[in-house]
Amino acid sequence: MHIKLLFPFLLPILFGVLLGCQADTSTKKNKEIIIEDTKVPDGQSKVTKDKEVESVTVHESPKNVSFPSEAVTYQYKVTFKDGKSIFPQKNDVIFESTLGDTSIVAIRSPEGETNYTVFLYEYNNNTEKWVIDGFLRLQGGTGFSNKEGLNLPMDKFNALNLEIPKKNKKIWVFANEKEIVAIAVYNRFPFVETNNPEKITLTNKNEAYVLNNNFLYYLDSGKLIVVSGNTSKQNIINLANSLPSVNSAFFPSPKEN
Repeated sequence: MHIKLLFPFLLPILFGVLLGCQADTSTKKNKEIIIEDTKVPDGQSKVTKDKEVESVTVHESPKNVSFPSEAVTYQYKVTFKDGKSIFPQKNDVIFESTLGDTSIVAIRSPEGETNYTVFLYEYNNNTEKWVIDGFLRLQGGTGFSNKEGLNLPMDKFNALNLEIPKKNKKIWVFANEKEIVAIAVYNRFPFVETNNPEKITLTNKNEAYVLNNNFLYYLDSGKLIVVSGNTSKQNIINLANSLPSVNSAFFPSPKEN
């Protein structure tokens, strides 16, 4: 069965211009979701070595896959107009930030060298499969230079966000051609931390925990905030230090517009 997803959650992004697309797949159970290719703002199709993208398909994950970064290599298929289809490979995974049954996975998409896809994953204990709740497709670029007070590791970037109301999940993504960072907010949930994280204190006095040098998390007003990316540990900490209270109407921007 093919389910055409028409992007019901095209929400305003932090910096006001859409430079990609978002998809909430939380109600579809990832049986098979086909997304017809959208146009980038200048009206040109996404191109990989002169190949135009026809569609993106999300498949159900196989069982017995231990990590979402492995599941994505079975689930995310890019089909080009010449009929060729490509799944991401293991070396396309940029980062994976997993806490318990929840994870953020970022990949370089088969769509092109500067194309990214960022996934919000959740493990379903009933089916024993990693399920994609939603994802963002964007191109790393230089569309914005106003950071709105955020201490981002790049000076120019593209930005996009996604909210999944049913799951109480939000994510903001910022990317240029080399670096990509994400800020995610969840309702607080229980999990067992087994990786001996480094404990630090942020400038907002919240205690944060740094894992694997590429992401950290902290609690604020009943919310779990995760900051991750393919940048340095210090850049991740600097970005977290620039965030306002999660209760701010302007979060993640520390500046009132």
